[in-house]
Amino acid sequence: MNLYDRMQKSLENNRHNGVFRTIIPKIQNKGMIKIDSKDYLNLSSNDYLGLASDSNCLNEFYEESNSQLLRMSSSGSPLLTGAHESYAQVCEVMENLFHKKATFFNSGFSANSGVLSILGAEDTLIIADKLAHASMIDGLTASKGKFLRYAHNDYDHLERLIQKSEISYENIIIVTEAVFSMDGDRCDLKKLVELKHKYQNIYIYVDEAHGFGVLSEDGSGLCGSLGLIDEVDFILTTFGKALASEGACILTNETARDYIINNSRPLIFSTALSPYTFAHEAFMVNYMKKRNDLRLRLDKLSAYIHQTLNECNFENVSSSQIIPIITGDNERTLKASEFFKEHGIYAMPIRHPTVPAGKGRLRISLNAGLNDSQIEMLADTIRAFSRK
Repeated sequence: MNLYDRMQKSLENNRHNGVFRTIIPKIQNKGMIKIDSKDYLNLSSNDYLGLASDSNCLNEFYEESNSQLLRMSSSGSPLLTGAHESYAQVCEVMENLFHKKATFFNSGFSANSGVLSILGAEDTLIIADKLAHASMIDGLTASKGKFLRYAHNDYDHLERLIQKSEISYENIIIVTEAVFSMDGDRCDLKKLVELKHKYQNIYIYVDEAHGFGVLSEDGSGLCGSLGLIDEVDFILTTFGKALASEGACILTNETARDYIINNSRPLIFSTALSPYTFAHEAFMVNYMKKRNDLRLRLDKLSAYIHQTLNECNFENVSSSQIIPIITGDNERTLKASEFFKEHGIYAMPIRHPTVPAGKGRLRISLNAGLNDSQIEMLADTIRAFSRK
């Protein structure tokens, strides 16, 4: 079988199983999205605070930054020409917020895969939550060290793995998401810190992609909301979700920062984000810190939709603004997505193998920009779907 025949066979298999993916151009305008000339309420975006559609916020950035003078290309990696003045600016902003050293990557995916791939070693075991993001798994599989998985948020299982492994390894790194991207639930960070203090040479790596900007009064994520930033050794933040920008940052101590700069291939061999982007990141961090009103609004909307799910007897695993509506197999999930579109709502279907078989879902992503009538429209659609 030649190369293209093999590719075609794989694609046909995807179509047969209802998991064929395509990229379709879309137009986003405030809380709406236009697809094939039709407007829908957009509940698939990760714009959790609604800032990507906030023209006042954007205009304030233009005025404050003198953005016309900012280069649109860094023209090199951070080690060559990519670390411009605005790079130093956003480093300072992030380091003041987290009191850790900041290292920037082009995306959360490249940050997770690029850092985790260099943390494993013969003397170091990495133990990751079973539902850790694909970027983490790619990093672990590329690592020279061994890694294990613990059952999702099952800390008794995690502790048993630590007990079995602590004699064989000098270091153990626990890897988790703060808010899990598919289920919308949270890790028990306090329990992880307890394990860190109970055993020797335990380190904690937390992906705050879906918590940064959303949790704690200053937006410093789950780690900040619990006052545990100092206890977490590696904190990933992304800027393309609640902060309406792009890129990612790893926050560590100085030794780890220097080790990442000297060893992480996605950082060393990638052209850095533009000076314009770094300036925008710095502005957005300072801006979102002041907008706790948006976080409170998002909490209120999330609580109402959680209540609606519970009243309709849906399985509700979430504790955040990411709210999956569990639908079952892939075929039923696709039908559910079409039902919501018929009711004017764009909610993307998430199917196996992205989620376990039989756990297909519509992944509802709420944002603080939704008005009361829009959130009631969602609640009414959930109620109507529950009666099908």
